[in-house]
Amino acid sequence: MTGTASSSFLQACQGQVPARRPVWLMRQAGRILKPYRELREKTGSILKLFKTPELAAQVTLMPVAMLEVDAAILFADILTPVEPMGCQIDFVPGPVFAKPVQSRADIDALSTIDPQAQLPYVLETIRLVRRALPPGIPLIGFAGAPFTLATYMVEGGGAKEFTRFRRLLHADQGAAEALLDKLTEVTILYLKAQIAAGTQAVQLFDTWIGALSPALFAQLALPRLQRIFSALEGLGVPRIYYANGAAHFLDLLPGTGADVLGLDWRADLAQAFRLFGGRIPLQGNMDPCALFADPSAIAAEAERILRQTRGLPHVFNLGHGVHPDTPCDHVKLLVDTVHGYHPST
Repeated sequence: MTGTASSSFLQACQGQVPARRPVWLMRQAGRILKPYRELREKTGSILKLFKTPELAAQVTLMPVAMLEVDAAILFADILTPVEPMGCQIDFVPGPVFAKPVQSRADIDALSTIDPQAQLPYVLETIRLVRRALPPGIPLIGFAGAPFTLATYMVEGGGAKEFTRFRRLLHADQGAAEALLDKLTEVTILYLKAQIAAGTQAVQLFDTWIGALSPALFAQLALPRLQRIFSALEGLGVPRIYYANGAAHFLDLLPGTGADVLGLDWRADLAQAFRLFGGRIPLQGNMDPCALFADPSAIAAEAERILRQTRGLPHVFNLGHGVHPDTPCDHVKLLVDTVHGYHPST
């Protein structure tokens, strides 16, 4: 793959309209690739992959080499900074907490973190990837947003519908806010360390933020998101906020202070650009399930999104993570379609 020092991805994040539309894929793109599956089977533990920089770097680089996307995203988990806070986590295969956070005492017992001392493997992975990436292909770091992390911690793992944190919020708002505040500080420390180690953009994933009403988002989540993005201002990297299921408070998202907004497949990108006055670069937002269609339908859906966003600062992406059974050749077709798209055709 070729690239330039001023990548199309970073140009789009800065509000420019690059000659070639950049495309990258949400977290977990590597898991559709055969070399990743073989490596995962060989190591026998996803935690070992996360915590071994040489292996994590290999996985980070795989989508760049095999799918030819325009940016790499760090191979880690959104719960990575939660473990050194005092939460024991296992993956079987999804995250399971040995002891969910259930009370104010549990929250008070959580500590903030020193990423240099407690997460050195993440920072070393970043350094290894930066040395190996082709010129012009940036590395994106990321973290889970406070609300999404809190939902996992209080729930004790994954769930079809996360309700326990909202129950805590209504039963003891002070405790819920104390947890969000602690996670906000941890997120700032973690992302600053990633930037210092060499990431060229950072994204905050808020997978479960759509569970909040507009009023609760404005009251609880928004001020903490503003605190995070404000703390990262002036560090020289684009700051991206991905809000899943947030169409019911789309108008509030520019207030986060993020440089780029990532939207899921439920949102209409053209409408969002109109709502924001075309001033904020957007990322997204093809439905990951569309990749199970036949090749002509995949190309048609990609081109529909490209037409919607013609002449606007846009990074083509899926509207959520890649499903593990997605055909790899369908993903490669998507990337090639975006790269080969010409508005005149």
